[in-house]
Amino acid sequence: MKIFRPWYLAQMSIGVVQWVGIALMLTPLIIERTGSGALMGVVMSVIGLFGICAPLIGWICDRYAIHRQMQKVALFAHLLSLALLYFATNQAYLYVLVGLSIGIGTVTQLVLNPTFVLNALPKEAHSRGLSRLFQLQFFGIVVAGLLVGIVSLLGWSSEQQLILLMGLVMVSLLAVFVSPPPKIEMTTETDNSELPSANDTPTSTPRTLAFVLFLTTVFISMFTSSNLMETGPLIIKEVFNVDLGHSAFGLSASAVLTMVLLEPAGRFAEKYGAYAVWIAALLCYAITALGLWLAVGSTIPSFIPILLIMLMMQAISWFDMAIPSIADSLSPSSPALTQGLLLFSMAGGFGVGTFIAGQLIENEGFVAVVNYCAGSIVVAIAIAITTLISKAK
Repeated sequence: MKIFRPWYLAQMSIGVVQWVGIALMLTPLIIERTGSGALMGVVMSVIGLFGICAPLIGWICDRYAIHRQMQKVALFAHLLSLALLYFATNQAYLYVLVGLSIGIGTVTQLVLNPTFVLNALPKEAHSRGLSRLFQLQFFGIVVAGLLVGIVSLLGWSSEQQLILLMGLVMVSLLAVFVSPPPKIEMTTETDNSELPSANDTPTSTPRTLAFVLFLTTVFISMFTSSNLMETGPLIIKEVFNVDLGHSAFGLSASAVLTMVLLEPAGRFAEKYGAYAVWIAALLCYAITALGLWLAVGSTIPSFIPILLIMLMMQAISWFDMAIPSIADSLSPSSPALTQGLLLFSMAGGFGVGTFIAGQLIENEGFVAVVNYCAGSIVVAIAIAITTLISKAK
């Protein structure tokens, strides 16, 4: 069975804009043009906190059957974000609009693209379809990171690099116009087999406490992952003097590795369970954050911080792969609401975490962010352990 479809290239724009665009263009340009770490934190929080609208976006698309139209709106929003960043100078409101456009584009696609895949494929092909979809996201990171790294070393200006990223988003946009995803058929029937029975016992219901602890772990872990991934290249540039061009190549290399490792990671999850992958991801978060924390003030080769950020990217892909099924197994809520709560937790952690980091940069400098990320992941792992204990009871 053929899994790949051309419209999967829509997911590529997330890699181009959400990963490379933010890490290598947005955050450095805000600091360079305005000198405000606080503004950077506000913009990043806008991007993250837009995720609270995910359940509403899904409901509107289902209610009015406008899934394909909203997918195009999301891609146009990504394109608009790069155009606004191109023209922005020191006007704070323009950078907030950039953040809002990125949030609309990314969150809407994260709601819709997996839905299209699940709708188009039989159940036994869902895992492979989702794997291909997210591989296209990392393909976008590979291409954008390599191109930005090359033209940066060739001396291209930031504005020229933004035009390059706009071209890549246009490829995604053209793909969905030429080969749109299949229409999602809405049914009004309710599958009574999925409704709880009066004979269900309390032991068959996932424990609410474990679910709350799990969401709390996800929320706090985002403090570390969002700052070390989205602003990581800027942080290691300021703290360890690593050139952004080298970081671009590091992001590309890590994305290639992620594309290769996603499938064995999925097989590992099938054999040992999603919790094993989740804990492994959190431990990799800790290695990155604590490794950078220990390296502050020392003279280390520039490739070490880059390798640590590369490890973080692998861990994020494993984390994102594992948490939906964990949430589903723990939640006392319906499936759609469960995933909405999970995305809400992730978005909230992203928004709050990056806002705090922006304030720290403004008042104490970039080293304070490294300390903050290290402390956050220690707290997150402690709560994760509590979650496992609570689940086992």
